[in-house]
Amino acid sequence: MMLAIGFGAFVAQHFLLSAAARTLSLGAVARMTDEEAAATFQRIRWADNGGEPYCPRCGCLDARKLATRPVWQCKGCSHQFSVTSGTIFADRKRSIRDYLLAIAIFTNGAKGHSALQLSRDLDCQYKTAFVLAHKLREVIEAEQCNAEFAGGEYAIDGAYFGGHVKPQNEIAKRVDRRAAEEQTGKRQVVVVMREHNGRTLPFVCTRPQTPNKPRMARLLATERPMKNDHVMSGPWLSGRRSPAKLK
Repeated sequence: MMLAIGFGAFVAQHFLLSAAARTLSLGAVARMTDEEAAATFQRIRWADNGGEPYCPRCGCLDARKLATRPVWQCKGCSHQFSVTSGTIFADRKRSIRDYLLAIAIFTNGAKGHSALQLSRDLDCQYKTAFVLAHKLREVIEAEQCNAEFAGGEYAIDGAYFGGHVKPQNEIAKRVDRRAAEEQTGKRQVVVVMREHNGRTLPFVCTRPQTPNKPRMARLLATERPMKNDHVMSGPWLSGRRSPAKLK
């Protein structure tokens, strides 16, 4: 999809601005009934099987739905499971539509979403929203930990966050805030690896030279070509890749 800017020039539209990025909108979920929300949750959970349920215990594809309860029974191991069995929403106390609303609110927030605001949106207690938000973060982290690059070109960059040292008002009492002994120890490095036309993998490190993520160190040790102009002079790859291998 292209956007026209200026005198007939066209630039590619960002993916987050396209309709393909709005797969689960807040308005669409709010207009759903409980049956439609359950069908949507089923389609999302078993998307790898075309939305058809299969046994989470043995993986059998043959399961029949019971007429008395909204559960399925596996014909292979006779295990009964629901649409939320084996997920972070197992043994739920709220409707499935509320959880879909929480997913839409949490994931569509461009600047993040606090537990207090989530509790007001869902009309629940703060502790409920706090636990729900952390469950969603754990699932996102688990998904990112198992993610791998397809093997194409990727770019890498990082930034420092936190650990700000406030300078003294008097000039005579000011110190060099760049020195290690003057640091607070709370500064973190966020490194992002972005594959071309692929996925993005973020990492949080204490120092750029010694990443605390073994998977990040393994990805940096590969011989995949990278596209970044200033990465050769930056600290993200110092001592790990030779400049001749950068493209």
